[in-house]
Amino acid sequence: MLRRLIRQEEGYVLPMVIGLGLVLVLITAVALTSTSSGTVKADTETDWNAALSAAYAGIEDYSSRVENDSSYVKYGNPASAFSAGSPGLSLPTGTNANNAFAVTAGGAWATVPGSDGKAQFRYEVNTAKYASTGVIRVRATGKVGDQTRSLIADLRQDGFSDFVYFTDFETQDPLITSGNDPYCENYWWNRPPQKTSGVTGYSSGSPNCGDIQFAASDTINGKVHSNDRILMCGATFNGAVTTASTTNPLYGTGSGCSAATFNSGNPQKVGAITMPDTNAAMKTETRSDLPSQVPDPGCLYTGPTVVKFNGDGNMTIWSPFTKKTQTTGSNTGSTPSKCGAVGTSGNALGSTSGATIPVLDLNLIYVQNVPTTSSDPNYTSTSTTSFGNYYCSGSGSSQGWRIASSSSTTTYAQKFPATIGSYTENIPSSSTSTTPAYGCRNGDLYISGQIKGRMTAAAENFVYITGDLTYKDNTQDLLGLVGQNAVWVWNPMRTETVSCGWYCTTTTTTAMLGTNRNIYASLLSVAHTIQVQNYAQGSDRGILKIVGSMAQKFRGPVGTGGSSGVSTGYAKSYNYDPRLTYSAPPKYLVPTSTTYQATQVAGAPSAFAANGAAN
Repeated sequence: MLRRLIRQEEGYVLPMVIGLGLVLVLITAVALTSTSSGTVKADTETDWNAALSAAYAGIEDYSSRVENDSSYVKYGNPASAFSAGSPGLSLPTGTNANNAFAVTAGGAWATVPGSDGKAQFRYEVNTAKYASTGVIRVRATGKVGDQTRSLIADLRQDGFSDFVYFTDFETQDPLITSGNDPYCENYWWNRPPQKTSGVTGYSSGSPNCGDIQFAASDTINGKVHSNDRILMCGATFNGAVTTASTTNPLYGTGSGCSAATFNSGNPQKVGAITMPDTNAAMKTETRSDLPSQVPDPGCLYTGPTVVKFNGDGNMTIWSPFTKKTQTTGSNTGSTPSKCGAVGTSGNALGSTSGATIPVLDLNLIYVQNVPTTSSDPNYTSTSTTSFGNYYCSGSGSSQGWRIASSSSTTTYAQKFPATIGSYTENIPSSSTSTTPAYGCRNGDLYISGQIKGRMTAAAENFVYITGDLTYKDNTQDLLGLVGQNAVWVWNPMRTETVSCGWYCTTTTTTAMLGTNRNIYASLLSVAHTIQVQNYAQGSDRGILKIVGSMAQKFRGPVGTGGSSGVSTGYAKSYNYDPRLTYSAPPKYLVPTSTTYQATQVAGAPSAFAANGAAN
C-alpha cells in the first residue's frame, strides 16, 4: 500500500522538483540581473562623482596657467557662447595649444594627470569684467565615462586689496620723514644696529629710521601683512596677522608697552609679497589706440588735478594743464566728452568752476606730471607760471596754485593749499626738490567727496585726500586710490605768534580742519607711504577711520602717543571692506607675482555631452 502510494506520487514529485528548479533559476537570474544592474548603477555613480572632480581639476589647471603667465587671460575660445562679451579672446597656438578650450562634438578634451586618461576636462572663460573687477569667470566641464558635470567659478587675483593694512618696510619713509638715510630701506634684521657688520658705509651708531608701532588706541579690523618685523604697543587686531619676518619672535613689543591682542590667533610667518616698481602701467589704461588691450579707455589729466565727488554720480574736476585727456603711442591725443572739456571757460577743466562729468564707472583716471618733451600733446613750457585762471607761486617746498585774481589770494579752491587766508600752512617735508608738496608741475591728485559708482584714481606723484571720502551706497560703490609717491591725509596747520603778556610772545600751532576723518577706499602708495600731514603738530585730532584696504612701501605715521593714547594726530580705526574678498577697484594695481583664488564656486548644468557636443 505504501509502495503504491509512493508510485502514485512519483508523477507529482518530478513536476514539483522541476518547478522548484525553475523558481531557483528565476531567483538566480533576478539576483544576477539585480547584481549586474547594481554594478552598472554603482559605476555610473562613481563616474558621476569623478566627473565633478575632473571639473575641479579643470579650474585648477586654468588657474595655474594664468598664475604662471598673467597674459594667459587673453586666451579662450571666442566660439563659446559662455565667453560672449570677453574682449580680444583668441585660441593659443603652436606649443601653447590647449585641448581644454575645445567646444565642438568629437573635439579634444584635456586629460587629468594621473587618471590614465579616464578623467578629462574642458573649460570656457569669460573675461568681460576682468579689467573692471579683476575677476575671471570660468566654466569647467569634467568627463568620466559617459558622465559629464560642470562648475562655474569666479577667480580673483590676490592683491594688495586683500589686506586692511599692508607694508613692505616697517620704518618711516626715509625720503619724507626721516632724512635720506640709506640704511632705512632695509628690513629690521638687515639694518644697524641689528646687523652690525657687512653694511656698506656703516660704522657705528643707529640710523634715524623711525620704527613705527601700533599703539594701544589702534583697533585693526581685517587682515594685516608686513614683509618686515612689526612693532606692537598694546594694539588690538581682530583679523589674521601675517609677516615675512625672519626674527624670533616674529614681532616686537615697544619699550614700556603692553602686549598686543590678537583675536584671530598669533601672527604667522608667510612669504613676502612684492611691490611693483611703478604704477605707470595704469597710465596705459588711458590710451585710445589699444582696442584689444584697452577696450574702454579711461581719462588722463596733466599736472595738479582736483577731483570732487558730488554724491549724485557726477564729479567735478579742475586740471588747468590738461590739453588731451586720452593719448596714443604716437604722441597724439583726443578729448572725449566723458573726460571733460579742456579750456578756461564754462564747464571746462581750466575754468574756476571746473568740469562736471559723470563718474567713470568701472574705469580709471590717471594724473601725470607735466611732460617735458615738446612733442607730447600735453607739453607746457617750464617757463610758464600761469595757466588760464590760475598761477603758480612759491619755490622749493612752498609751491602752490592759486586762482589768478588781483583781489584775492585764495588758494585753488583750497585744494592746492600753500596759503589759506592770511596764515601760511606748515608745509610737511615731502621728498626731494623734484617732488615738493603742492609742486606746480607735478602729477598730484587732490580728492574728496562722496562717490556714487566704482572707479580708481591714480597719480604719478602724490595723492592728497583733502576731506572725507565716502560712498553713496556702501554696498555698491567702490574707490581705489594709487599714488606712485605718498598718499597724504591732508591735515593743514597754521603757526601764529600771540602775546602771553606785556613781557613775552609765544608761538602756537593750530589745526585748520575739524577733528576726525572718514576714508572709504583702497589706498596704495607704490614707492612711499600713506601718512597724515603734520601728524606730530597740534593736539589730538580724533579718529582716522579707513574702510577698505591700505598698502604701502613704508609705514606712515598718523599721530604720536603710546600706551596712554594719542597726543597729536589721529588714532587709527582701520576696517576691511569685506567686498574686497571677491572683487577689487576697477583696473587696480596688483603685486608683481600673484595667485588666483576661487571666490565663488557653483554647480551648473553640464555644458557638454560625453561626445563633446554642446548641451
